[in-house]
Amino acid sequence: MKKPTGVLRMSNLSFFVSMLALGFLVACGVHKAISRRRRARWGPWVGTPAMNLIFIIFIAASALLARPAVADIVRRTTIPSVMLGTWAEATEHCATKNQSNVSIELAKYADGSGSCVVQRVVETAGSRGPNYAVHALCTSAKDQSKTQIVNIIIRPQGNDQASMGRSFGALKTYQRCPAE
Repeated sequence: MKKPTGVLRMSNLSFFVSMLALGFLVACGVHKAISRRRRARWGPWVGTPAMNLIFIIFIAASALLARPAVADIVRRTTIPSVMLGTWAEATEHCATKNQSNVSIELAKYADGSGSCVVQRVVETAGSRGPNYAVHALCTSAKDQSKTQIVNIIIRPQGNDQASMGRSFGALKTYQRCPAE
């Protein structure tokens, strides 16, 4: 799967080391900056190596518990180019222009029930690669005045195959038709 660009990625180890270094520097600075008079007023442990150790442990614990930010969802306005083309449930249906065929373009798709204009596409990572959730405004093929919002799921499977459907339970496998 192609990783999204513009996302800051940092391993947990490098994040932990940077937070530990920051904590150490701050603790050393705190130790030197606290005057003897303040130490006398707040207690003998303030600004001592014991306090520094407690501060470093606090920073290390927060570094271990924090996770780096990662983009799990990528929002798009068009269908990804890898999905463009005509798709059929069987390659024999490509030549016959079967009603079950799905034609996908950048900003629209069409099947036997009508044509749809894409409003947004949400890409999420899945165990077998990306999943695309297409939210579209569809016009019925039989009655042009009838429109409805339709969501379809597209899961590329490689080798010019993809699963498509309105829910994960209703996914059907499609083959890409050869370009005409």
